[in-house]
Amino acid sequence: MSRLPGITRDKLSTENQAVWDRIMAGRSGAGGPYGALFHVPGLADRVGAVENYFRFDGALPPTDRELVILTTARELGAHYPWNRHEIRGREAGVRTEAIEALRANGALDALTTHERLLVELARAILRRHQVSDELFARGLAELGPEKLVEMVALIGHYCLIGSIANTFGVAVAPGTVTF
Repeated sequence: MSRLPGITRDKLSTENQAVWDRIMAGRSGAGGPYGALFHVPGLADRVGAVENYFRFDGALPPTDRELVILTTARELGAHYPWNRHEIRGREAGVRTEAIEALRANGALDALTTHERLLVELARAILRRHQVSDELFARGLAELGPEKLVEMVALIGHYCLIGSIANTFGVAVAPGTVTF
C-alpha cells in the first residue's frame, strides 16, 4: 500500500489537470510511481516527458530498452517497475531466458552476447558506479554513442522510478510474482 494519500484529477488545479491529462494519455492509470509524483505536478510532468522520450522517440530498440529497465529494477529491488516491464518486455520480444536470468540475479550464461553486454553495462553502473575501459569500449562498439548515452540515461531514469516506487510503497497487485 502506498505511503502517501492518492491524488485524483478532480483535486488538482485546472493547470495541473492539464498535466494529469498529458501524463495519463497512453497510460493505464494514475497508480504506480505517478501516485507519488502527482504530489508535485511540475515534477510529474517533466518525469513523464522523459519517460515518453524513451518510450516513443528513443534510439534503443524496445527489446534493449526493456532489458535495461528490467536489469535496473532488479538491481534496485523495485518490484513495481519490474512487474510492469516484465509484461512490456515480453510484449516487446525480450526472451524468457533473459527475463529469468535477471529474475534469478545470477549468472548470465543463458543470455546472447548482446543481451549480456547490456546487462553487464547496467550492472557495472549500478553496482560499481563506473564502467571499465574494456566494457566501455565493447559498449561503444556495439551500441554507438547515441544508444550508449541513451542507455545510461535510461538507467538513471529508472533509478528515479525505482526509488520512488520503493520509498513510497508502490505495490504490485496481490499475488503477483516478481523476484
